[in-house]
Amino acid sequence: MEAVSITCWTPTAEAPLPAVLAERLPPEARRWIETLRENPPQAPLAHPFDTATGPLLLLALPYPSDPPLLVVALDLRTIFPETDTFFRTLVQSLRAVLWEADARTFRFTYVSPQAEELLGYPVSRWLEEPDFWTAHIHPEDRDQAVAYCRETTDRSEDHDFTYRMIRADGQVIWVRDIVTVVPDEQGRPHRLRGLLLDITEEQETRRELEVFRQRYQDLISNNPIATGVYCRGQVVYANPALARLYGAKRPEDLLGKTAADLIHPSNLEAALENVRKVVERREPVSYGRGRIQRLDGRSAIVDFWGVPITWEGAPAVLFFMWDVSEQLHTARRLAEREAQYQALFENAPAPMYVRRDRQFLLVNPAFVRLTGYSAEELTAPGFDAMRLVAPQSLPVVQERLARRRQGLPVAPRYELWIRRKDEKEILVEGTSINIRWEGQPAVQGFFQDLSARRETETYLREARRQAEEASQLKSRFLELMTHEIRTPLSTILGYAELLQDELAGKIPSELLEFIEVIRDSGRRLLGMLSDVLDLSLLETQRRRLEAEAVDLNDLARRLEADFAPMARAKGLRWETEVPEQPVRVVADEEALHRALANIVHNAVKFTESGTVRLRVGRSDREGWIQVRDTGPGMDPAFARTGLFEPFRQESEGTNRRHEGAGLGMTVARRFVEAMRGHIEVDTAPGQGTTVTVHLPLLEAQPSPTASALHPEAPDLRRLQQRLRAHHPRILIVEDNPENARFLELALQDVAEVTVAADATRALKAIDAQLQENRRFDLILLDLNLPGDFDGQALLHEIRRRPAYHHVPIVAQTAYAEPFRLEDFLAEGFDGFLIKPIDRLTLYRELDRLLTRQPTSS
Repeated sequence: MEAVSITCWTPTAEAPLPAVLAERLPPEARRWIETLRENPPQAPLAHPFDTATGPLLLLALPYPSDPPLLVVALDLRTIFPETDTFFRTLVQSLRAVLWEADARTFRFTYVSPQAEELLGYPVSRWLEEPDFWTAHIHPEDRDQAVAYCRETTDRSEDHDFTYRMIRADGQVIWVRDIVTVVPDEQGRPHRLRGLLLDITEEQETRRELEVFRQRYQDLISNNPIATGVYCRGQVVYANPALARLYGAKRPEDLLGKTAADLIHPSNLEAALENVRKVVERREPVSYGRGRIQRLDGRSAIVDFWGVPITWEGAPAVLFFMWDVSEQLHTARRLAEREAQYQALFENAPAPMYVRRDRQFLLVNPAFVRLTGYSAEELTAPGFDAMRLVAPQSLPVVQERLARRRQGLPVAPRYELWIRRKDEKEILVEGTSINIRWEGQPAVQGFFQDLSARRETETYLREARRQAEEASQLKSRFLELMTHEIRTPLSTILGYAELLQDELAGKIPSELLEFIEVIRDSGRRLLGMLSDVLDLSLLETQRRRLEAEAVDLNDLARRLEADFAPMARAKGLRWETEVPEQPVRVVADEEALHRALANIVHNAVKFTESGTVRLRVGRSDREGWIQVRDTGPGMDPAFARTGLFEPFRQESEGTNRRHEGAGLGMTVARRFVEAMRGHIEVDTAPGQGTTVTVHLPLLEAQPSPTASALHPEAPDLRRLQQRLRAHHPRILIVEDNPENARFLELALQDVAEVTVAADATRALKAIDAQLQENRRFDLILLDLNLPGDFDGQALLHEIRRRPAYHHVPIVAQTAYAEPFRLEDFLAEGFDGFLIKPIDRLTLYRELDRLLTRQPTSS
């Protein structure tokens, strides 16, 4: 019979362990025994431990002693099933399966009676079936468990591992297998002895604890509030928010930091006192504010909160922090802005007030001076704001107040007569906006005294009338003078040309040169008269320009025919570069030719040697024609400020080097800008001059409006089908009955149409749709609506409703000028239509807006 090593004792506070085990037991075994000594079990317990000399099984048994506990230590290397009766009795009392198996085949040779309770199979099956152990391991764990047991057994190594087994009832359980390898006389593995423990509850508890641990770990780690634990004079835990607060790259960078490292010196003593309060007296710090020291040396103001906890057996502080530096900075800025607003309000030259209903809440000194009442009188509870309104303006003010009470839109500006305290009546322009004052709706208003402005406007109208009369007199004078000069000049030029042709070869060459000088001087005078007349007509807007298609290639060739001989006569090279494809722009051909002729003439006149080059090209939306010369160039400052001013040349007075009135470039620029183009000049002294004229391309312009009687039928039918597929709800806001009827008829087959004759009806229709959780898909809005609520004001009122932030709104107008598409888009419209509107143009615009992707504002 082999001996089994067993040690029994009753642990006490003075002698918790026998001497033979004092150095052998690991710390976790000591803690297990200490826990059981303080809380003795009511039933036997077993717990295996690994020691330096091999596996050890500790048994805790209820025992009539003080404390009522008997601890038994079994050396698993000496356990053999056929030992004495005491051991068999002891084994049978354990809640674990003791087993022995062949080290080569893993066939059980002994199992304790608890085996049947563990898996639900009788002990006989454990012993009789050669592969019982492997067959009842969970399939997902089988290969790994068997392989691990085989490898460690072959190395004669004791092992401890966990895996899953399947009970007879199909239930899956977790087991812990503690195995000792028993060698034969040659030292080879002979038998395996082990202890099989059911750890299913332990595993489930561990899994639940892990879930809870991960959940709370995620909660703390992802908490936007900076959170940490301070224990034993240093930080032992920090979440990412705390790292961000202190400017650390990782939370680990804060571990080990002391209060002196993290708290600003001005707050260090107070912070340490709070730590002592929490740690020693276990009192929470519900709220505090202080200054911290970031890792980069900067400081911040934080609010904090701390509670006592236990961290690894020691008292600690769980603390929370949040940065209030920006909040405090914002509060200071708000206070500064409030002071600035108060100073602005008090010192503003315009009369200002704040009122709620008919009660003034605040007035500035300018308002006091305008009305003649004191600030105390105006803001007294019994003072009615209507007392300031003169009788003739009462209906206007009462209507505005009524509309405000009903939540209806009110025009921001209005005129009214007010009555001062001295009974004097003054005409003012009022402006009011809705505000919040002390958390309640209120109105802030401004008054402007119109008396002085009316006098100024009268003076300006009279001055303008006189200026217009003077301008008209000047224009008539210039037209008369040019006519009176042009008539005799035509005679002079005609006779000069006739004499030159008839007398050529008959008189001395010197006389012919005189005739040539007469003709050139006359032509120069004629050109100057034409420039003066064109400039006058452009200034008075009486020079009517046509919008037609002009091919810049053809125009360049025409300029070449006019000026290339003149250039070559001076010994200059002439070059013309035009693309293969025509470059068509929208312009008045004769006016454009005049403008370009002035530019080319200057290039030839001022260039003494080199080349004059004429080029044509295009960009995405513009065509351009460019004149480049190798002349003396100009000062860029003069090119920006003086080149296009009338009667200006770079060299003037006694230093003037060239003939001319200085009108050519002025007229050229006026013509080009009147055709919606622009001129660029690139020049420098000694580097020549490049002048580029840009004009809108023909295809970049809006397509001509198709005839309402004969629209392009295929496009019309295609667009009708597309719109019918959408079948949008469209609101037409149009005060002209004929126009409204046309639009309704044009759209009734493709959309659900609602017509409103003014802004009030339009808003009622919109709000009625919103009450039904519906909205219009598109709104056609006439700009010129009746009353003081025009199209722009209605647009802004509609956009105030969140549901209509992105609904397309199209402006209708009978005035194509001076508006551009950019003007309408800047105002908040999505498109515009110029009256008269034909169906094809209307359908195209609706199709464009209703099929686009929505964008955020």
